[in-house]
Amino acid sequence: MAELAALAERSDSADLIGELVLPSDSPDAWVIVQETLCGPMECPADLDTMLTKFSETDPEPKVCSFFSDFDQTTSAAFDLAAFMQTGAPLMLEVALQMPELFPSGTTVPIFKMRSSWPGEAGTLGKQSYALTRRQCACLLAHSFFGSLKRPPDVEPNDFRFTVRDLFVGTAVSPNSAVTFLNYFGSLARHGIPEGPDDIVTFERLGFKKGPLPWQWEGNEKPLCKVEIVDGNIDDCAADVHAEFANAFVGGGVMTGDAAMEETLFLVKPELMVAMALQNRMVDEEAVCVSGAQKYSSTSGFGQSFEFAGEYDRSRRPDPPPRVAAIDAVRGGGPAMTERALLRDMNKARAAFEGAVELATGHWGCGAYGNHNDLMFIKQWLAASEAGVRKMYYHDFNRNQSHHIFPLIRKLGHLTVGELWAFLLELSRPLVPCNMKDFSVRVADISTGKLKPGGSGETRCLRRHSNPGAAAGAAETLPLALEETEGKSGTADPAHSSEADGDAGAAQRQREEESEPEEPAVVFSLTELVAGCPDGVDPMKKEGSLSNADFAAAFGMSRCEFSKLPAWRQGAAKKKVGVF
Repeated sequence: MAELAALAERSDSADLIGELVLPSDSPDAWVIVQETLCGPMECPADLDTMLTKFSETDPEPKVCSFFSDFDQTTSAAFDLAAFMQTGAPLMLEVALQMPELFPSGTTVPIFKMRSSWPGEAGTLGKQSYALTRRQCACLLAHSFFGSLKRPPDVEPNDFRFTVRDLFVGTAVSPNSAVTFLNYFGSLARHGIPEGPDDIVTFERLGFKKGPLPWQWEGNEKPLCKVEIVDGNIDDCAADVHAEFANAFVGGGVMTGDAAMEETLFLVKPELMVAMALQNRMVDEEAVCVSGAQKYSSTSGFGQSFEFAGEYDRSRRPDPPPRVAAIDAVRGGGPAMTERALLRDMNKARAAFEGAVELATGHWGCGAYGNHNDLMFIKQWLAASEAGVRKMYYHDFNRNQSHHIFPLIRKLGHLTVGELWAFLLELSRPLVPCNMKDFSVRVADISTGKLKPGGSGETRCLRRHSNPGAAAGAAETLPLALEETEGKSGTADPAHSSEADGDAGAAQRQREEESEPEEPAVVFSLTELVAGCPDGVDPMKKEGSLSNADFAAAFGMSRCEFSKLPAWRQGAAKKKVGVF
């Protein structure tokens, strides 16, 4: 046991807001822990007795009745009787091993904000702390019983490692609670892995304000490949998984919330230990956890969240991915300012350091209310600058992000610097947060009406009114006609020999590039795939999609689609589901 505990290294006290107060460090406190945990364990109500006993010394003592009142019908996939035979005894076992797992004098640090900042700007700093799986299980067991108290020098809002709250008080959530309990049930069934690779590492990465460790302007790195995929990020074989975090890692997992972050921490409880070790992230920081295994399967989110049984490890090969926790700016407000764009891009870039393949999705687009396409571009830039070979983008709701596929097609040839310049051209006239017009511009990129020229400037074939501009003023982006093969390119084609020789052809080309008007009645792709709404020609259902939805579904504009031979049109319609 002493060899395992040696992995918990000391850190510079200047980087800490405190350290965990382990009950085994106090002889008096440990006597109480031993007496309580060695008491009767004959029925579920005995667990209630233990949690209630440890709560007696809290400022607001609480009585636990979760196990006495447990209704098996609320979570049919969890067998409480089986847990009492295997999982509960293991919880007691690892909790009582604390003196061996954490010998006297062991420091379990709580890293403070900005502790990852290096001594000087322009470099990426890191704080790292490692625990064995058994040490993680020990801390989680004490957090469950309530025997691991908040350190006196840590503010209440800075200590959220309180698993007991899932079982006691106003935040009790049966499905969240049993998902956590299944972690110990799974360890009891399969054993706690004790190999040299069974280490969970908690990292805090950050950079100091000032010159960045990387650059965006003029960056000549190519954009990484992107594959849009369905399914759960947890199952992806990528070595790094993005975690859409709260500034306090773990978010509301201890209060029964069940959004993306909370669900992830419930199915991978070893991640919860980060809530004990890491204080709030600032804008220049990210928290990463390597080695956390997935133990449970769930279904639904929020009110529909349910425990669905043990996770099938064959769905994803070992080793476990590194989980990169990044919090986003909130949508609305100044979300489109250059400062806000850089804030998210730099945080993601720090988190993606060293990634070969990245699994991510709609970061900051749920409760934070950000624009799906904008957040995709930010992550694409960050991953590409970090040298990621491939980004797997998990697209859970095509209705919210139907432009991403055409964005990849239209912009994938750019460098990081060119896409960054293009994003600035798109967003600057829309500051602080004109998301409506940004959506229009993204749609125009998808259909080829708006694109970057060869110099990285923007080619604009359509004007949009800017509500923030003076009355009557029109807004357009810089016009930079791209060079074509065999031509030098000119900003005034009317004076070229080609234009003089064939003005009619140029006019026809402009007409082909313009998008047809929207259908009089528009239906979503979901509605058209499900059936044929009244008034829609069953042989031409695609004609009732909006221009933007059409481009997203088929990966081309209506004009491009109309030029395909009939057999290719039919094949495309079958693939989309509107044949």
